[in-house]
Amino acid sequence: MAIPCLKKNAISKPVENSFLYTPCNCPVGKVLQQEQQKVRCEKPRMATVRRFSRRTQYLAKPRMPRTRYEPRAVIRSTKQTEVCRPYKEPNASKRLQQLALPHVRKLVAAQQDYRRFIDRCRQEQLEKRIKKSIFTVYSRLANVTLPEIDKLKGMSPDEWQKHQEWLVRNAQPKQAPTPEEPKRERKPLTALINRIDSLSEPRNARKKFSGPEKAGPAAKPAALKAMASDHVAKLAVPLERRRRAKGVVVEDTRLPENVLKAVASSRVAELAVAKSYRNVNNEYRDKPFTVEPNALKAKASDRTLELAKPKKVKK
Repeated sequence: MAIPCLKKNAISKPVENSFLYTPCNCPVGKVLQQEQQKVRCEKPRMATVRRFSRRTQYLAKPRMPRTRYEPRAVIRSTKQTEVCRPYKEPNASKRLQQLALPHVRKLVAAQQDYRRFIDRCRQEQLEKRIKKSIFTVYSRLANVTLPEIDKLKGMSPDEWQKHQEWLVRNAQPKQAPTPEEPKRERKPLTALINRIDSLSEPRNARKKFSGPEKAGPAAKPAALKAMASDHVAKLAVPLERRRRAKGVVVEDTRLPENVLKAVASSRVAELAVAKSYRNVNNEYRDKPFTVEPNALKAKASDRTLELAKPKKVKK
């Protein structure tokens, strides 16, 4: 009995799915199998990279679906009140700086009271401080005098009655102004006679404009003396576009004058005489279908005789 692992050209990977497969636990078989695998190691195939065109790559990308109308919730904006805390800011605003200055009247009173006891340097500083406080907005507003507002006076009974009438009159809807009728001045008959003549003429359906017609192109004197040829006269006849417009078709059976004056030749006179057929077997004979003499002498071939036999029809 031969060992399967020692056979020549033995398969390195046994067919495990077949029913004839018998597992071999021999160490020799494992060594041979490992050597065969080392010898048969082939260079691995490079993975084929398929290259697609730019157009195919562009079409392969999914489109971004965008709806024509995107419903969005409407949020009503409310006024947000913010508490201003300028004392937390590092730099004081101009308003705070002006409010921090003392009132002008207090500075002027202090200057008058302590003029004898303050040196010149202090007095100059006090004058600068007075100038700053004078030019602030708040000091200017303090000196503004508001205009006196007169008290509302009541209406007398007559004025109140007039006011009521004015309200009733203006409460009614406005009426459109009536258009003024145009004034027509009388004219003499001599000025209107041309217009009367034009109106008395019947209307022309093809006339698409009003006023005097334009003069057409004048014919030259030589054109009035010219004689039209037969071809020109034929072309001058208007074409009858439709068959019904031509009326009943009448065949022209007239003979030209040259035909009546013509003299027949000898050949024409010979052809004009009718032929008389005598002793001729024409189509009115007893046996119209005759056979030629050569056909009676001919010999039929075997194929012709075979085709001449009638076919047998099954009843």
